[in-house]
Parts: sequence; C-alpha cells; structure tokens
Amino acid sequence: MDAYEAQMHAMQRATTPVPAAAAATTTVVTTPKTSFTRDDLCSKEFQLEELEDKEECETEVWLNDDGSVTLGTSNGPLVKDYVGEWHFLETAVGEGYHPFRMRLTRRFESPGSGRIGDIQYDLTREFWGSIDMVGESICVNGKIHGALPSVETNQYAQIYHDEQAMQESEVGYFTMVDAVASDGIEGVKGTLHP
Repeated sequence: MDAYEAQMHAMQRATTPVPAAAAATTTVVTTPKTSFTRDDLCSKEFQLEELEDKEECETEVWLNDDGSVTLGTSNGPLVKDYVGEWHFLETAVGEGYHPFRMRLTRRFESPGSGRIGDIQYDLTREFWGSIDMVGESICVNGKIHGALPSVETNQYAQIYHDEQAMQESEVGYFTMVDAVASDGIEGVKGTLHP
C-alpha cells in the first residue's frame, strides 16, 4: 500500500459512523428536587425534632391525606391527648416563604399535690417550614410559633391574631425528616409513648 492508499484508508475510517453505544459513555446526572407539592408529604412518617428554649424532644409524626396529623412515640413530656392539622401552601414560593404549616394542640397533665388535683393544660404550637431534600429524604425546617396573650382577658389563649403577630411569637425551631427514607424503619402509628 502506497502513501496515497494509506491516507485514503485513514480518511475512510475517520468518516465511518461509530455506533452510538460505543461513541459515548452514558453519564446519569441527577438534579436535586427544588419544587415540592402536597403529595410529596402525604401519608409519610416523619421524625419531628423540636427545640424550644433549652428543651429538645423527638416525636414520630404522620401527615395524613385528609390534612390531620397522627402522633407516635415521643421522648418528650407525656401527652394525654392531641389534635393536629397540616397543610401545604401552593402559592408560597420564593426566598423566605414557608409552604409547610402544621398546628398541634397537645393536652398535658401534671400531677397535683395536697388539695390540688391533677392539672391539665393545652398547648398549641404552629410549625412554619420550608421543604428541602437531604440526601434521599424530604426534610422540613422552620420555626415554631406559640399562642399570644388575648387582648380581652390578658391571659394566654390559644388564638392567633395575624401573620405579623405570629412571627413575633416565635418560640423555637423544628426539623422534620422523612423517617422511613432516612432510617428505613417504620414506626407504630398512633402510639403516643412506648
């Protein structure tokens, strides 16, 4: 083969199409999820971590399809009874918005002494949070808001005035992590304490 034939042969190899599978290696790039919907939170078990003053506690929480909340085991104070609701604000988008809202009213009982019997009291907390992905788990982070004094009675009442008043009543911080995705262990729904 002379130089001309060698050059023609090389050009023919260069212009011969290469099968797509051999031409490129497949690289899978995953982008983190940045947009969430109500369905991303429905029927999931979360581990709720609350930090209020110097007190911390963890509670299993289920966000039910009907907007109710079910509590499971907790290492916090003994809860006698509770009621909870949650919702997702579809219109809350952008920096500084908190699309996740959850309100829990928990009834606690404190044993009395002497002539005073057991004391029961209700405590309402509202949780405002933003949603992110931490690894493979959905995570909700935000602030805990408490009840404000009622103007009429000058007593602490479980009422909320407006958004500005709620922001002024910040009492702590919380984190909720998708418990099954992070631990792979599903809790027992509806059990308040072990």
